[in-house]
Amino acid sequence: MRGDRRVEAAHAAVRALVAAKIRFLLPMTIIYIVGYVGLTVVAGFAKDVMAIKIVGPLNIGFALIALNYLLSWALALIYERVANRVFDPLSAAAAESVRGAVR
Repeated sequence: MRGDRRVEAAHAAVRALVAAKIRFLLPMTIIYIVGYVGLTVVAGFAKDVMAIKIVGPLNIGFALIALNYLLSWALALIYERVANRVFDPLSAAAAESVRGAVR
């Protein structure tokens, strides 16, 4: 019986880790895909809008591409911070509970 409780605790810890990652990564993935696909759609269907000059030779298309790169970097940095603060402790707890369940 005691071993069954350990296994359940290990499964619960792993489920908590997976649930936390899904809660965070799903919106992040949607934001990235909308930005990436949205830029591609605008570039394909609104070429006149993309060609509008902002300052000198800088046009909206170039600015949106630069913003897309910045979005990618921002999402990566946000993920790194959340992974260090949230996912790493959860994964350490899950690994420890799995080790305890195996013993």
